[in-house]
Amino acid sequence: MTIEDAGTRLQTNALAVPDRVTADLVPTTEAGPGALAAVQTEHLIGDIGAALRLLDAVERVRGHAHPLILGLQDAVGMKMPAALVLNAIANGRTTPDEVAEQVGITPGEAELAIADLEVLGMVRTAPTLTVTSMGHARLSQLDALTVRILDVITGILGPTDAAHLVRLLHAVADGLESTPVTKAVTQSLPQTVLHN
Repeated sequence: MTIEDAGTRLQTNALAVPDRVTADLVPTTEAGPGALAAVQTEHLIGDIGAALRLLDAVERVRGHAHPLILGLQDAVGMKMPAALVLNAIANGRTTPDEVAEQVGITPGEAELAIADLEVLGMVRTAPTLTVTSMGHARLSQLDALTVRILDVITGILGPTDAAHLVRLLHAVADGLESTPVTKAVTQSLPQTVLHN
């Protein structure tokens, strides 16, 4: 059941801070970058109900995507991180550092993944890091299955909206992965919320 289905409506004035308190919080110096983000967020999400509906929608999509990812992993016999490493090598990355940069992992994690792929016979590390014929077969299999999944999503949204959704989701993921954003959100929550 979603938040909207339950008919949950939270009023922002239930969490309102009296004017006498907010007057003390107004900075007397020039506002920093956090102030702009707060103003932008206020305009994007007018009340807590809208924020909760947004989070609920993201969770619903994640809930449907997780079984798809597991099925995809089972079908090709490898986990997504390994598939991303294999794909990076197929795209011409020849060192763990280059693989790590493309995939978004540490060089140490890339080295471990490359070693695992070598044991499986999907990559060769000598004389240079390359994908074997078995690795290329797995990537082709993964591509074919991924196209099927994308066809379903494109069928629901249409190609333009699907491409836009991918760009937006990557932008959100990049923002959430950054330490300053996570730290700012955690620090801005009242302590009573954090301990519930």
